Amino acid sequence: MMSEKKVVRYKLVRHKWPDEIEAEKKQRKRRIGIIALCVIFFFSGYGLNRFLSRSDVTNDKTFAKLSEVYTIMKNKFYFGKDKEDFNEQLINGAIKGMVDAGGDQHTMYLNNEQSESFTSSMEGSVVGIGVTMYALDDNTFIISDIIKDSPAEKAGLHAGDQIYAVDGKVLKNTSTEEVAKKVKGESGTKVKLEIIRSGKHIEKTITRKKVNGTVFSEIKGDTAKIELTTFAETSGDEFGRHLEDIKKAKVKHLIIDLRDNSGGYLKAALQIASYLMQDDQVIFKEDDHDGNITEYKTLNGYEHYTFDKLLILVNGGTASASEALTAALKEQAQAIVIGEKTYGKGTVQIPLPFKDGSMLKYTTGEWITPKGNKLNKVGITPDIKVAQEAAYVTGMPQLDKEEFAFDTVNEAASPVQIYLKFLGYAVDRTDAYFSYTSAKALTQYQKDHELKADGKIREEVCRSLVSDCLRKWRSDPYKYDLQLKKAMEIANEK
Repeated sequence: MMSEKKVVRYKLVRHKWPDEIEAEKKQRKRRIGIIALCVIFFFSGYGLNRFLSRSDVTNDKTFAKLSEVYTIMKNKFYFGKDKEDFNEQLINGAIKGMVDAGGDQHTMYLNNEQSESFTSSMEGSVVGIGVTMYALDDNTFIISDIIKDSPAEKAGLHAGDQIYAVDGKVLKNTSTEEVAKKVKGESGTKVKLEIIRSGKHIEKTITRKKVNGTVFSEIKGDTAKIELTTFAETSGDEFGRHLEDIKKAKVKHLIIDLRDNSGGYLKAALQIASYLMQDDQVIFKEDDHDGNITEYKTLNGYEHYTFDKLLILVNGGTASASEALTAALKEQAQAIVIGEKTYGKGTVQIPLPFKDGSMLKYTTGEWITPKGNKLNKVGITPDIKVAQEAAYVTGMPQLDKEEFAFDTVNEAASPVQIYLKFLGYAVDRTDAYFSYTSAKALTQYQKDHELKADGKIREEVCRSLVSDCLRKWRSDPYKYDLQLKKAMEIANEK
């Protein structure tokens, strides 16, 4: 649905498909791909020439000026003669200008590549190896999740592994989208990955196949946890299948993890709510351009699942349809919301695809909760506020070739000391001052991981620390994930 001085901030969280990278840079440190209601409309004609030739447009004096500027730029602009596809550039520039003039960060014009990425991310299934990842910088890509029963799981990949090379080509100056393209491919084909785990290089050859993975679940005692990563085309049905398995296990409580879920298809949100609410209940309302209020109620024919306690985990990455679902379950199903305040993205977008593969994604309305509360720019305040473990959310600057010794104040000192503390090393502080005691702890860490043991902070050791923190986190989330831990405590209360 994530600064200055060439500093790249990151959090140890799963990758989100970045159709709104520019909006994210302005709003938060983490990647938040904000995706909302997806209804497909097809535009019969496209291109500015045809657009400007329509009588209802050319008769408008305002558009007459636009037509004149376009004609001049196309036929008389000196540097235009040297540009390839200049006509297309003019059209795309004009469209982007109109979209940007609306002042809505969630309304945007997507080129072919961006449109394809957006559509792919909403399908819920891909042909690949079954991993999610995020970028520390343009050279470092970390696996954050392994999809159950996927080729990656069978090959022995772990959360926290760094993907160093794909098919023999080292990943440098690239993006998560480009890495994903390299890893994906036709079902049955093989891809060779070189990963880094605790400083050691490991090669894996993995056969690609179709992987479904937007919903994950597990059972611990009397409590089940369902994690929903997005509201994709397949998510509603996936969620239902997980509920069937949970029912068979006769668990008493359900935790729904919507953290970092930036939204998606309306149908999926309606399906999931229909499983957990009663017949004819309002799930949410939509206020459209003309001021009409449309109510969306639970769908007919869905089995209802009830639990003694229903708990929802949220954070600043919980947005759009995730917030609408959270509000509905809070107001209509007495769900307890735990975590941190949500993003506050309560608007509805519709994608309009064009014949050339590009797309306009524009805002058509605003979500309203069953009790009439607005979500946009407001968000949802949890019933129980729980901050996350510092090592999980603390950003680390990109150091390039910089090094820092003890007795210095530097931008990397606090993150490094926080990571060392989380990993069990004896630091004496976690602020921007890098102390002698912390340097000794770092030296020990370097020795333990066969790194240059001089107690100095550098890019190599930072990457290793991040990888090990994530690996430890994933080893026992019920212990280290403070929000999940709190939810389990509430579920187990008598």
